[in-house]
Amino acid sequence: MGVVTVSVLACLLLTLLGTGASRHDPRYICPSGYTGPDSAIPHCYRMVNKQMGWQQALDYCKRDRGTLAAVHSVEEYQLLLSMVKQTQSISAYAWVGLNDLDQEGNYVWTDGSSVNWFWSESAKAQQWGEEDCVALNSYAGAEGFDDIKCDSSCTFVCMRIATGGVA
Repeated sequence: MGVVTVSVLACLLLTLLGTGASRHDPRYICPSGYTGPDSAIPHCYRMVNKQMGWQQALDYCKRDRGTLAAVHSVEEYQLLLSMVKQTQSISAYAWVGLNDLDQEGNYVWTDGSSVNWFWSESAKAQQWGEEDCVALNSYAGAEGFDDIKCDSSCTFVCMRIATGGVA
């Protein structure tokens, strides 16, 4: 009987490892309903399939003890883009926490982190004054960050900091 139990547990473990369960970094834990982390980046993301304006989306994320998503690496960008693509039937745009509401052309993340890699100088020059909130565009051929009017209705991605797990 003991050998059968060990065999069943071994099969279960191999099955879990084979499905990618080992991809999650054991140093961090995400709250229920959030995805991540898949690396040493301690962020958890949740795609919200409701459409609302940017400020309403930010308020929604804050009520869930988070903020709109910030992106600081290609890996984070690709994760969020794949999440947004899964909900394209609702909206091809999803709000993230980037905006220039306080000062035109001075983009900031809602979590206070630095804006460091994706806006090129030529992209900044093309931004219009009345489009102050940034969404992730998942349209094929036009993928990327796009500033649009803040009262546009979009789905959105909330972000929370992962808690410490087992090291």
